[in-house]
Amino acid sequence: MIGSQSIVEVGNVTVKTVSSRGFTPEELAEQALDKIIYVGGNCHPAIQEQAEAFKNQIRGVLVESMKQAIRSDRTTLANRFRDVGHSELVKLLEI
Repeated sequence: MIGSQSIVEVGNVTVKTVSSRGFTPEELAEQALDKIIYVGGNCHPAIQEQAEAFKNQIRGVLVESMKQAIRSDRTTLANRFRDVGHSELVKLLEI
């Protein structure tokens, strides 16, 4: 799918949207990281480097956790579809 992303900033509020799709785990991880970890531009370079390394490590954890949550939810949905006699709908959950 082709999608577009736009960002609007108003004061301290940021609104992010996508078109014709939902957010990817990577995009959601970035949004979460922006709320969890802020690396100021005025800090010592060694501290900034350490904070960026930590942020990158957390990014990987968030993305993998979100992907696992998606897989888990799809398993739950697939089982519910099968339980109610709609096994054909399970195909819609495949990536």
